[in-house]
Amino acid sequence: MISTEAFKKHLRTLFLALQLLQKLFKQLSTGPHRKNETLSAIENIGIGSLPIISIATGFTGLVMTSEIAWHMDFALSNVSMIPGFTGQFVLRELGIAVPAMLIVSKVGASMTAELASMRITEQLDAFKLLKIDVVSYHIFPRWVACTISTICLTLISITITLMIAMFTAVTKYHFNSQEYLNTLAQFINSMDLICAITKATVFGMIIPPIACAYGLKCEGGAQGVGQATTDAVVTATLAVIIIDFILTAFFSALL
Repeated sequence: MISTEAFKKHLRTLFLALQLLQKLFKQLSTGPHRKNETLSAIENIGIGSLPIISIATGFTGLVMTSEIAWHMDFALSNVSMIPGFTGQFVLRELGIAVPAMLIVSKVGASMTAELASMRITEQLDAFKLLKIDVVSYHIFPRWVACTISTICLTLISITITLMIAMFTAVTKYHFNSQEYLNTLAQFINSMDLICAITKATVFGMIIPPIACAYGLKCEGGAQGVGQATTDAVVTATLAVIIIDFILTAFFSALL
């Protein structure tokens, strides 16, 4: 079980994450925006994460279509509704959650480890002596880059998953590609796309502050860096799941 002191430490770190998020929004409206650093971070976060997200979502589409088809065939002896089920599931949950989780484990962990190492080696203290704001200099470009990259990667993820799902349905379950697309269009609409983009935007915005907060609160040498990284990944993952539930309930109420 988690100790009382550890629980309080997590709460203080989450409060710091909220403070960081507030500062980031403030800088977004006032500047400086550090465009070159942001573009470099987009290349690192977005393009660097593209291969693993493409592979993961591709296999996700394959597995999802096969599982949905098996259950529909078993329960209804009819697989004609595969496009509708896969389209709804991908646009509302799977095509958004998978990229977010991978970004937490890859990008979030990297941000935490980097800042934690800077804290342990006293580089952050040097920033203070030089009167360099770590939020403006280090965190803000990565926050903007993570938000933009998460949106783009989510849209790519949805596209790849639906393409693999259609390929599986056509080759394994004898769908016609035009028939698949027509059925899919009957079940998804602009609200599903708005839901996906909204979730991706929120996830992209919350992951860096949580990851960086744990890095800034790191203590205890190399072991502390590892613990901070683990805590950041766990907390950010839980945050994604909880916020996903809240946003799903919100958009479901709108329909």
